[in-house]
Amino acid sequence: MARICRVEIEGRVYESPGIIDPREHDFDFGKAPYVLKEIDPKRFEVLRGRERRLVILTGLGVLSPRRLVEVLLEVRSKTHDPLYVPALATPKNLPILVYLGVDFVDPILPIIKAYEGVYMLETGEFELESMKTLPCSCEVCRRNDELDEELLAAHNVEVMRRQIELVKEHIRRENFRNFVEAHVKFDPELTAMLRIADERYEIHERFHPVFKKSKLLPTSEDSFERPEVKTFLRRAVEAYRPKGKVLLILPCSAKKPYSLSKSHTRIRRALGDALVGVEEIVVSSPLVVPRVFELTYPAVNYDVPVTGRWSESEIEFVSRWLSRFVEKGDFELVVAYVEGGYRRVVERAGVDVRFVETLEELKRVLDFDKDPFDPKLSLFEHMVRYQFGVDYVGSVRARGRYPNLEFFEADRVARVDTRYGMLDVYAPLAKFLLEKNAYTVRIGDFIPKGTIFAAGVEEADERIRPNDVVVFYNDSVFGVGRAVMSGEEMVELGKGKAIEVRRTASSLWHP
Repeated sequence: MARICRVEIEGRVYESPGIIDPREHDFDFGKAPYVLKEIDPKRFEVLRGRERRLVILTGLGVLSPRRLVEVLLEVRSKTHDPLYVPALATPKNLPILVYLGVDFVDPILPIIKAYEGVYMLETGEFELESMKTLPCSCEVCRRNDELDEELLAAHNVEVMRRQIELVKEHIRRENFRNFVEAHVKFDPELTAMLRIADERYEIHERFHPVFKKSKLLPTSEDSFERPEVKTFLRRAVEAYRPKGKVLLILPCSAKKPYSLSKSHTRIRRALGDALVGVEEIVVSSPLVVPRVFELTYPAVNYDVPVTGRWSESEIEFVSRWLSRFVEKGDFELVVAYVEGGYRRVVERAGVDVRFVETLEELKRVLDFDKDPFDPKLSLFEHMVRYQFGVDYVGSVRARGRYPNLEFFEADRVARVDTRYGMLDVYAPLAKFLLEKNAYTVRIGDFIPKGTIFAAGVEEADERIRPNDVVVFYNDSVFGVGRAVMSGEEMVELGKGKAIEVRRTASSLWHP
């Protein structure tokens, strides 16, 4: 729910996430903290602030980590207006607050802490009098060997500003969750807040991109609960419809997509025609990836720490999802070419499986006549189903060198966008999505150029997430673009960039 926005207050423009000094503006804070709402809702309604430019939540510092997360998610799920939390932020808790939807903070706590003799850094707080050196290189610390309260306050605020700029950069790079997941490890309460937020996946999933250009870095068991992992596994299981009667289970590889790795290339060369008619599922942690989804985000772009050791929770998590994928097929034979922790995962999945230890044995087991199917066409059908929730009807053929595939009928239908791990859409598929009313946006009566703003959006599919490929249209034109915000935000915000146009009707019809 972190976002970069611009807000104008009394003629001054602020960029979120950002710092607002409440001394510089006449805000209506009301006469009651937000927490009074839980104790006496009627009194809170009478005494609450009536600020219209921002949603201001005061008094949140007294809440437990769980309740703080619940309040922020509850408020953000009900409004898209800018959210300001007074006297709550420090450099250390700032990333998780922004991750939970906070747009603006203030310097109140860093200043108060300074007058208590606390020296702040992005990762922790220290008693100034016990420090032998000043590890910060800000202008205040460079110019002063000793800090009085005023100088210490200036340092603490500067650290907060520096942290905000770092947060913005991670948001722009679509890498913010990786950063937050690593940063919260500096504090047990912040770790708890992230875990609690992940429990409430159904709330912030509405704003979370399904496709990204950044690399997924699931570096701890907390990563099993992150939205990208949950969304991929849920969507992939729903979309998986294997055609073959034989399944081969393989271990993952360091290189993505797996098919281009040395280990998987060696396997495919050794098996040759024995792979015809065989479905494949790749076991990893925390992902389980049928081959037909290996070009889909995050399977196409992730990296995990490899130690050769699997924890019990890893084995339990991955085996449970492997079982769900295998259940989707009507397999007459399941073969696994795995060892170590991967084998333990397959064994735990409760699958009737034949384990093989050599490529020679694997080829002998698979070398018989099977019903063939086109793996590239199956990949296309699965990616369409995963991305848009529909089954495309048409006679499609693939071109191009893997993984840079394009799909054609008389005209180009789609191409694999390996940068985002998704399909880019052309005329036939765009028209089909319009007919199915899937991932479509109705715009006003104008001809869109490079950008469609939310002010021009009349209706939008609520399934749309940032980065989704969408089909926009009105009575005279349609085209394809990339969503910048969710479908819900497009309709309700009324401002900001909604869609980046990729091609309009003229180029859509004449690729």
